[in-house]
Amino acid sequence: MEKLKIAFYTDSYLPIKDGVTRYIATMRKELERRGHEVFVITAGDRKTRELAETDPHLIVLRGIKFIDNKSVLALDPTVLLQAITGRNFDIIHAHSPFSVGLSAAFISRITKARLVSTFHTHFFHRLALSKYISYTSEFLSSNRVLLKISKFFMVGYLKLYYLGCDKVISPSKFAKRLLRRNGIKNVEVVENGVTITDKLKISKGESRKLLGFSGKDKIILYLGRVDKEKNLAFLLKAAKSLAKKGFKIVIAGRGPHLDYYRNKSMMRGLENVYFAGFIKEEEKKYYYRAADIFCNPSTFDTACIADLEAMNFNLPILVPKIGAQAEFITKGNSGETFSTNNVSEFVAKATKIMKSKRHYLPRFVARKFNIRASADKLVTLYRKVLSKKRTIF
Repeated sequence: MEKLKIAFYTDSYLPIKDGVTRYIATMRKELERRGHEVFVITAGDRKTRELAETDPHLIVLRGIKFIDNKSVLALDPTVLLQAITGRNFDIIHAHSPFSVGLSAAFISRITKARLVSTFHTHFFHRLALSKYISYTSEFLSSNRVLLKISKFFMVGYLKLYYLGCDKVISPSKFAKRLLRRNGIKNVEVVENGVTITDKLKISKGESRKLLGFSGKDKIILYLGRVDKEKNLAFLLKAAKSLAKKGFKIVIAGRGPHLDYYRNKSMMRGLENVYFAGFIKEEEKKYYYRAADIFCNPSTFDTACIADLEAMNFNLPILVPKIGAQAEFITKGNSGETFSTNNVSEFVAKATKIMKSKRHYLPRFVARKFNIRASADKLVTLYRKVLSKKRTIF
């Protein structure tokens, strides 16, 4: 079958290790393994440009950092034009509707390449809108009227942007329903995937010894970005009730609100909450293997790569009933759900998992979300888009 030339346009890329960049890097590797040619066009700083020195398929646009000193606003039209010179892309795949995503739409028009875009982030959620507003005024970020006005304009912009795409990709059924409720119809679900390991090479006991936990500890793990949108306040709220049942909470990762949660935990005297800070990629496996339960209490996520990574290490997940993460539970016996306004239910579900861990089959469920299956769906979608006559404006 004919190989494709694909351009991933993304606002951020490696060495940043958030869910989107991990997905892009993993999917790129899988597509290239199949013989497709994949370019990554991204905004980036010095570290990303250093990666490009040894990666001819990585094109970095210079710009300015504007979100949490992490994301970069691309302001480099010269390099952008150089990026398309002599390249006949079949598919341009935008992973954000802003900044570089706008460049993707522009280049798609010039080159006639088909444009698809993935809705990775819940942009019109009040927490996202509040965050964007806070960059200009912290005081106005909680203003209800301003949030409603911002949502109106955000939805309007996204409808206009996605109208210009041949297809909008949603990583979950939850996100598809969200888009359709807001008037964005041209949506197809392609779930995220992870690389499934053949064998769990390190034991729980070895991992706990390495991290300083005992074999008797009951550990609930959160591993990811430490931000308010992740609803980590719920874990702190449940901490004392969990302590009575012998649970410890490990929050691993860094982000703009790490100090905020550390201070909050200290002020509440929560002795069973541990902040591990930044975790290197190669060290994550020790945390997944050491834990008994994985919990991301966020209802914000359109998908959750960390859930899949945890399940790959045979770690049951405990996730909110509302949101994309609950779809992992409906696909098989991978864990339990809880209401984010009910601490007692959360504690009861955590206790239930501990009492009957052999009942759960998270690793089996994770196989349904492997990167190869995800790539199969993505390539099928690409070919479907290429086979149809273009009807967008």
